[in-house]
Amino acid sequence: MIIRREGVLAGVVVFVIAIAAFVMTDRNGNNLHAAQTEHAEPEVPISIPIPTRTGLANSAGKIRVTVAKGAAAMVGRKGDFVVTLNIEPGWHVNANPASSDFLIPTVVSSSVNGQALEIPTQYPRGRVSDVVLADIPLVVYDDGAIIRLRPDEKHTAVLEKVGRLEMIVRVQACSDEGVCLAPTDLPVALNLDDITRQ
Repeated sequence: MIIRREGVLAGVVVFVIAIAAFVMTDRNGNNLHAAQTEHAEPEVPISIPIPTRTGLANSAGKIRVTVAKGAAAMVGRKGDFVVTLNIEPGWHVNANPASSDFLIPTVVSSSVNGQALEIPTQYPRGRVSDVVLADIPLVVYDDGAIIRLRPDEKHTAVLEKVGRLEMIVRVQACSDEGVCLAPTDLPVALNLDDITRQ
């Protein structure tokens, strides 16, 4: 009987020590199993965190957008709004449509007073570049590329009433060596009231 009590007491002491060890290793963020097998081969991690770069340049530093303010863009006259891409030398943007589904095409979105205005848009034919991705030469726009917005009578009536056309030009600048920057949205607006007074 005494032997049994001492055995039970020893078992309780071992159990308490095991719980204390588990709690201490858990608080330190360590794995008890890893501590017991410290001489074993290290486990291969499932994923390795990739360091992030802060301040990654976006495409806004390489591209400016202008809109024509000539007679062709006057309210009340049928004509195109001409959006010109001014791209820094040694850089280009993806054409529309882009060469691959995962590339970001150049897109112009129009709105008035925050409401989308679906003006038919004519994108130029791009240039086949020397940059090849998955055996496909990329089609791009260079400096001076012109995108035409072609409003119909309905669009013209809305613009005549509002007097201002707002656009967002989404672009991704890539160098001629194939290094691409983060895409960006370039806002540009055309005050039509100023045009009619010229």
